[in-house]
Amino acid sequence: MPLELSTALGALKGTVADVVRRRNDPLFRETLASALHTVPTAAIKTLPWFARARAGRDESIERLIGENARVDPDGLAVEMDDEQLTWGELDDRISRIAALLGQDGVRRGDVVVLLGENSPSYLCALFGISRAGATVSLINNHLEGAPLEHAIVSSRAKLAVVQTSFLDRVRALGRSGLDKIVSYDVGELDERLAKGPAPAPRNSVDATHDYVYIFTSGTTGLPKPCKVTHARALLAGAGFGPLLFEFQPGDKLYSVLPLYHSSALLIGVGSCVLTRTPIALRRTFSAKAFWPDVQRYRATAMLYIGELCRYLINSPPSELEKNNPLRVAVGNGLRADVWGEFSRRFQISAIREFYSATEAPGLIANLTGKVGSIGHVPFRRFSAMKLARYDVDRDELIRDARGLCIECGPGEVGELVIELRDEPRTALGDFRGYTDSAATEKKTLRNVFKPGDRHFRSGDLMRFDDNDYFYFVDRIGDTFRWKGENVSTAEVAEVISLAPGVLGATVSSVRVPGMEGQAGLAVLEVDTGFEIGAFWQAAQGLPSYAQPRFVRILPRLATTGTFKIQKTQLRLDGVDPSRVADPLFVRTDDGYVVLDSDRYRDVVEGRLRL
Repeated sequence: MPLELSTALGALKGTVADVVRRRNDPLFRETLASALHTVPTAAIKTLPWFARARAGRDESIERLIGENARVDPDGLAVEMDDEQLTWGELDDRISRIAALLGQDGVRRGDVVVLLGENSPSYLCALFGISRAGATVSLINNHLEGAPLEHAIVSSRAKLAVVQTSFLDRVRALGRSGLDKIVSYDVGELDERLAKGPAPAPRNSVDATHDYVYIFTSGTTGLPKPCKVTHARALLAGAGFGPLLFEFQPGDKLYSVLPLYHSSALLIGVGSCVLTRTPIALRRTFSAKAFWPDVQRYRATAMLYIGELCRYLINSPPSELEKNNPLRVAVGNGLRADVWGEFSRRFQISAIREFYSATEAPGLIANLTGKVGSIGHVPFRRFSAMKLARYDVDRDELIRDARGLCIECGPGEVGELVIELRDEPRTALGDFRGYTDSAATEKKTLRNVFKPGDRHFRSGDLMRFDDNDYFYFVDRIGDTFRWKGENVSTAEVAEVISLAPGVLGATVSSVRVPGMEGQAGLAVLEVDTGFEIGAFWQAAQGLPSYAQPRFVRILPRLATTGTFKIQKTQLRLDGVDPSRVADPLFVRTDDGYVVLDSDRYRDVVEGRLRL
């Protein structure tokens, strides 16, 4: 019997046995009922897009905006503060921006950089670029200096659309490859729009062509742009809008997350366009302004990251949080100890946690509300998503005598890997990679569970239980997550190593009690010329979220026999001064200061904010 058939029959036998064993389990029955509940909606509103978002089809989020404008021209599309745009107004402005960009030489297949903050104008610029037929490279607006320059250069763009407040930052770059910069938000673009250019006709696109570049897993120091196709964006909207948000007429989404990231753009905006649901934006998150915004916009849905939810429950009670209109919250990174309080205090009945990555060829979603889980994987044995055993101390996957990875069982922690097919059935299973082929290859794992197969490496450790609910455990390798951003330890170390007096540096991550994610820890070997003030100045070459929150000074950095710096023990040591005898410092708004027991207590209890 062929190996593939034998494996499939074994999986089927195991699946049937599981169903029989768990048929009377209340959680299993609840999970099954939830899955069946979504079937009619998925069949009508989601599955048809799997056929429409295929090669050769002229389908895009931008095209659907035009369709929404035709069907409901006076319906609200987007608002922020006192600015509101209907679908008709949004479509018209997009077409006029596309016409102006065409005058500047933007053609189908080009790449155009976009840099700015959340606003209706940002969305108009984004979709105007898309309507001109170009790919939009979405630059993190926290970047400046060398990281910003690298992001623009790696986009391979000749033109940039930049919010006026960021113009000086871009013009100060020594090398960017840009031929032209068009400003908006009281800038050149607005002046030209005021002259009333005729709307440009749509440029047809292929659903499998690149829609946007989103910078991921490298937005500190040396960002790398991840390719997102029109098809992938459509399927994100078609899945999240009807199934997780369950949008209906009268709903409105409130989003404070940055539009240059996939959550706000692909999930938030994409879901709203697909379901013709209005979205209310805010430039940045503010715990103080959150409930006033929700009430005045009458928002029924929100996007979150775990840190945002923790800030809200740690805020003083407000009269405006009572009887609020929110019914559903969708996001990721919500800790189990925050989940219950967040739902109870704010009376949000549906919490929809999910797991994915901008470039990952897969998605896990929690539709049942099981606290702490990123979601259920139905028919796990047949799924392309597997957990491979991982040796954290050696920082590598465990392989057997044949050189193949070992699949985890229930309760075992392993790295999530997702099988890659030569011809993916849909855009969700397609890994387009990055503009850098070497970076793409680094995320591709070969000879995993059978000779010759290929898998996408998530870089995340997970476990699953007997009911096939998955749980996020930790990030591995050179990347950790802080303040909703991915931070590369290698790239941070490269910057801080240039500080005066630093002989050697490594960057790790440590958990701080009561906080989501992991805070950056810089561990330094220094000479007598080292000064913490000069180190602070060197750290300013990084985006604020990537600047190490803690610094530890060691007499000597310990390395392995292959000269790799040993990070595991540093993570285990943490930054509690009562446990660490070495000098410790903590980052404040004004610089690094000595971390003693009193300051550490302030950090843990939230008086000193990181």
